[in-house]
Amino acid sequence: MHDVLQAWFATLTDDVCETVRAAPHETIIPLALRDSYGARAVALLRELASASAGTSLRLRDGEVIGEGGMGVVRTAEQVALGRTVAVKTLRAERRRDPESALDLLREAWVSGIVEHPNVVPIHYLGAEPDGTPLIVMKRIEGIEWSRLFADPVEVLRRFGATDLLAWNLGILMQVLNALRFAHHRGIVHRDLKPANVMIGDFGEVYLLDWGIAVALRDDGTGRLPLAAHATALAGTPCYMAPEMLGRPEGGAITERTDVYLAGAVLFELVAGRPPHLGTSAIEVLTKVVESAPEIPPHVPLELARIIARAMCRDPIERYDSVDALRLELQQYLEHRGSAELGARARERTDQLLAAIANRDIERDEIYRLFGACRFGFHEALAVWRDNAEARGGLARAITALAEYELAAGHPGAAVTLLADLDEPPVELVARAKQAAAERVRRDAAAEQLLAANDPVPGRRTRVVLVAFLGAIFTAVPLVLAVMPDARQYTYRSHALFSAITAVAVALLVWWARDTLTATVINRRVAAGAIFMFAGEAVLALGLGQVGASFVEVQLATQFVWATAAAWVALTLDPWFAPSSLSFLAAFAIAARWPGAQMFVTAAANLAFAVNLIARWRPDTWLMTPEERRWRDDQIERRRAIAPRRR
Repeated sequence: MHDVLQAWFATLTDDVCETVRAAPHETIIPLALRDSYGARAVALLRELASASAGTSLRLRDGEVIGEGGMGVVRTAEQVALGRTVAVKTLRAERRRDPESALDLLREAWVSGIVEHPNVVPIHYLGAEPDGTPLIVMKRIEGIEWSRLFADPVEVLRRFGATDLLAWNLGILMQVLNALRFAHHRGIVHRDLKPANVMIGDFGEVYLLDWGIAVALRDDGTGRLPLAAHATALAGTPCYMAPEMLGRPEGGAITERTDVYLAGAVLFELVAGRPPHLGTSAIEVLTKVVESAPEIPPHVPLELARIIARAMCRDPIERYDSVDALRLELQQYLEHRGSAELGARARERTDQLLAAIANRDIERDEIYRLFGACRFGFHEALAVWRDNAEARGGLARAITALAEYELAAGHPGAAVTLLADLDEPPVELVARAKQAAAERVRRDAAAEQLLAANDPVPGRRTRVVLVAFLGAIFTAVPLVLAVMPDARQYTYRSHALFSAITAVAVALLVWWARDTLTATVINRRVAAGAIFMFAGEAVLALGLGQVGASFVEVQLATQFVWATAAAWVALTLDPWFAPSSLSFLAAFAIAARWPGAQMFVTAAANLAFAVNLIARWRPDTWLMTPEERRWRDDQIERRRAIAPRRR
């Protein structure tokens, strides 16, 4: 493309190239068709001079208020109405130039066709005695927009506006209203820029300088050049649309040309400079052809999209009308509060992501940042439901926190967070749900393990069982100690008594199976009691077979109970330590004084019972509602399992 541009650039005249290079803000007026314009201007000026000969228009000249390369504007008093008007005519050196006269006439004709509140009205078009065109128009007291749009202090002083961007967009939308009407009348301005907009002292907005405007339709008068014939480079280089260069492949001048110019002005409002600037003419014109200016990153995304679409290189991809562009700007202003809330929330999201990446940040701080950005996004969406940036930012924050929770081992929290998204990441949701299911299974297993080892269920039954057995094993040794025929109590009697006790305990366990078999600790206590009494019976029989006396059998039994209690105290529950000590004490006393064996045995058994009752004593002897529900659940579970076993 660069070689093609170089070849085309070589066809441009030196004065055009110099203007593009040195004065890209100045308007380039096309030179084509000047010969036919000149002939037409002579005839039209004669008609104007003839029509103006008998007019009663009386003007009292005032001071010069503006002067350009072709024309001069001065104030004047319209005597008949007593009002101040502006009079535009040609400079002295241009008065005999038909081309300049035609340019001035064309400006007047276009202003007359585009009669709109945002276009300076023409009061009168005539000719001076020497045939020079004379335009009488409304006197505008104000300032060029180009001197205000980057000066918030002056805008505040003149118009009380504190939001400079909103004020500028309001001005641009009024200009677009004028262009909309011009397009309706078949006129394309071709030279929209801040310098061609006048802001009145009371906020009036006027689009000026229709000098290079072209007509989209032929009205038969031949007064205006047709857009179809506008094939020469024309306009202001730093704002130009590609089709305004006059290149064969550039396309035709249409309403979308003004759409592009409006986008270029909008770019300057947010970037502080026109879109096409360069150090050489070829650089400026290359930027016009490429039409891809870099929009500053601070520009809100919605506004950046509007600029990019309005300034598309291909006219088909631009807004189809200036009114469509105006409506987009109006919606942006309505959404601007939402956009600002979203922008601040995105800043919080960046802080959140940085905090998540920093492993030293506390969890509470991460959630504080998440709460701040989530609140901001929700507020933005409350103002503007279709704020895609806010919705995307919220999804970004939630996804990041869900990843954080998943990595921290909290998959349930990740699943809950992702449920708030309309379209959550499928892969992340699958990972979070799988991890959450595994966590639920682990928690359920842990809960079952805790429940199985919970010492609370069955406490009353255990205490009753221990109290019953403690009473028997305290009373029986005392009875044997005072009975005259206690010597007849042999190892066989002891073995039988222990066996009967083991069977009795087993029957009691079966009777209270809803509680004594529901938890691991209850099953261990029940099994341990049965095993100890059964083992005591076997021990008595075994020692008796080798000739051990009853005293020796009883000593061995006390030592076994002391050892068992010590093992339980060391591995399961320290509360069994006093029982172990009491059995050891009974063993030592009985070994030293065999005659006191039954008394110390009764004392050791009583101490063991008291020890267990103190350990398992319930807070209340009445079942609590929770315990009743637990018991009922155990019964229902057993009933549900029973049919499957059958």
